Amino acid sequence: MDQAKTKRPRSLLLGAEHQLRQPLNAVSLLIGELSHGLSGRDRDAVIDDLRYALMLSNHWLDSLVELEKVDQGLVVPLVEDLHLDEVFARLREDFAENFRGQGLDFRVVSSKQIVRADPGFLRRILTVLLDNAAKFTREGKVLLGCRRMGGMVRIEVWDSGLGVAADEWMKVFDPYFRLENEVRPRERGLGLGLTLAGKLAALSGDQLEVTSRLGHGSCFSLTLRAVDPRQPRSSPAQEHSGMPPNPLDGARILLLEQDEAEVLSNHFALWGAQVQQGAATAAALTQELDARPALLVADHLTFEACGGWDLLSAVRRANGEVPAVILLGEQGGKPSKDMGVPVHFMARPVKPARLRALCLFALAPP
Repeated sequence: MDQAKTKRPRSLLLGAEHQLRQPLNAVSLLIGELSHGLSGRDRDAVIDDLRYALMLSNHWLDSLVELEKVDQGLVVPLVEDLHLDEVFARLREDFAENFRGQGLDFRVVSSKQIVRADPGFLRRILTVLLDNAAKFTREGKVLLGCRRMGGMVRIEVWDSGLGVAADEWMKVFDPYFRLENEVRPRERGLGLGLTLAGKLAALSGDQLEVTSRLGHGSCFSLTLRAVDPRQPRSSPAQEHSGMPPNPLDGARILLLEQDEAEVLSNHFALWGAQVQQGAATAAALTQELDARPALLVADHLTFEACGGWDLLSAVRRANGEVPAVILLGEQGGKPSKDMGVPVHFMARPVKPARLRALCLFALAPP
């Protein structure tokens, strides 16, 4: 069997175990030094190191929790129309002093562009990009600006730092990937910042990219949907006053699953759906499909064992339409021919964020 296909996904916590222990071990050693009765500058220096170690631990734990929430599908983007000038002005205030203290020229180019984005997501992504620019720029400048590209706006963060080799451009978004040429290694993180930024961008349907030249700096770009300034500005409250924020809110889900039934039910409940546990018999499945659930989520082996394909075809012939279907399982669960029903496949292990995205796609109006 191909080992690459059976390899288990790496746990975020296990991947960070070594780094998380470092500041905690430092705390233990520093407490030992304090017990020897230090005074004056020596004591102050040890106390400062203690504060830094605890701050680092909290920062790393916050990063793990934030990324885990995204992976578990617990974070939902709420987009609205945003004036980039307002976003840029706040970032200028927050970062100007930090860049000045590092001897870097920080420039923000004003923009009248309006974009569709989740304000929290956008601020978090740009904060990661600016922090990253500071870590890898010894001298020179960091620039934040944007440009209009048809119906899109591309926000760009340029730096005159050390750059990234072309074969490592995409690796920078991998968990725990860290370059070895940071200018300020004491500020080194877990290597999860760009991973989180990439996942937040993907969750909003936006595009985060990097271009760089080793020794000549980098440019990280985030491409967002542009808004015509002549159109009235919308807000989440206005958008949610009519239709629910997403198709899963209140949707009836028929779940035909064995091993992960409770886990998947909990996820759907968090996303606002109403879950019905299906029985694994042909008679029960026929009755449940006749009740017209919004979505069927089924394990492909259980589904096939009770004649699911034939039942779906029969329902389609009788009613003229079929609920959207997602089969959870290996790719071998696909039928060998077109069954004439809308089917979406997802391989195990189930990733909640991916499952939620696929369900939203399946439920979206044509």
